[in-house]
Amino acid sequence: MSWLADAASILRIHIILIAMTAAVVFGWVLTGVYPWAVALIGGVDWLLINLLNRVTDLKEDLANGIRGTERVARAQRAVLVAWVAVFVGSFAVTVALLPALTPWRVVVQLIGMGYSWRLVPTPSGLRRFKDLYFFKNFMSAVLFVLTVFIYPLVAADWRLVYPGGPAAVAWLAVFFVAFEITYEILYDLRDLDGDRLANVPTYPVVHGPERARQIIDALLATSAVVLLAAFLTGAVGLRELLMLLAPGIQLAFYRPRLRRGLTTRDCILLTHLGTALLAIFLVGTALWARAGLVANVFL
Repeated sequence: MSWLADAASILRIHIILIAMTAAVVFGWVLTGVYPWAVALIGGVDWLLINLLNRVTDLKEDLANGIRGTERVARAQRAVLVAWVAVFVGSFAVTVALLPALTPWRVVVQLIGMGYSWRLVPTPSGLRRFKDLYFFKNFMSAVLFVLTVFIYPLVAADWRLVYPGGPAAVAWLAVFFVAFEITYEILYDLRDLDGDRLANVPTYPVVHGPERARQIIDALLATSAVVLLAAFLTGAVGLRELLMLLAPGIQLAFYRPRLRRGLTTRDCILLTHLGTALLAIFLVGTALWARAGLVANVFL
C-alpha cells in the first residue's frame, strides 16, 4: 500500500483525474458527445508532464516533503526511460488514429517541457516557466484549456452543438482559467518553503501568504461573476450555471484548512473534490436527459 501511495503521488493521479473528467464534461457540453478517448489522451499528456516535472523538481519536492520523491531520486534513469516509452508510444497511436490532434499534443508537451527545462526565451536568457512570475500559474491553466477544451473540439472537427457557439467556449474557458488558478496558488501555499529555497517566484513567495489568499478569493469571485455574466447574456444556459456552486464550495473547503496550515492531503483532497463535482454534473445531466426533461434553459 505504501508503494501504491508513492506511485499515486509521483504520477500526480489527482491532477490526471481532474483533467480527464473536465475534458469529458466540457467536451460533451460543447460537442454533444462524450470524448472518452480524447480525455484518455489528455490524461497521458498530463502523466508525461508530471513525470518529467518530478524528475527535475527533486530539490523543491524534497524540501516540501512530497511523497515519493525519494523513490524518484533513486530511479531517475528508469523514470526517464518510462517517460520516453510512453511519449513515443502515445504519439504513435495519436498519429495513427487522431492525426489532427498531433500538433496540439506537441504544443502541450513543449509547454510541459518548458516547466522542467530552461527552454523559455527571456531578456535574461533561457528560463523555465516555473521561474517566471505570473507565467508559472498561467501557463498551467493554458495546458488545461488545451487538454480540456481544444482537444475535444479538434476531435469533433471543431463542430459545436452548443447553442452559445464560440462565445460560450470563450466564457467557459475564462471561468475555468480563473477557477483553475486557485488550485495552483493553493498548492504554492503548501510548497512555500521549498519554493523559497529554489527561488521560485510564486504569489505566496513574492507577496506573502495573506496576499496570496486575497488573490485566491478574487479569482473565485471572478470565476463566479464570469459564469453569471455568461448566463445573463445568453451565452450559457441554466445547466452550466450550476457550476456556480464550485467556487463557493472551494471557498468553504479551503479557508478553515488554510487557517490551520495547508497539507499535501488537503490539496489532493481538494482536487478530488473538484473531480467529484464534475462527475456529479456529468451523471446528473445524463440522468436528467434520460428522464426526458428540458435539456437546458437560456435567457
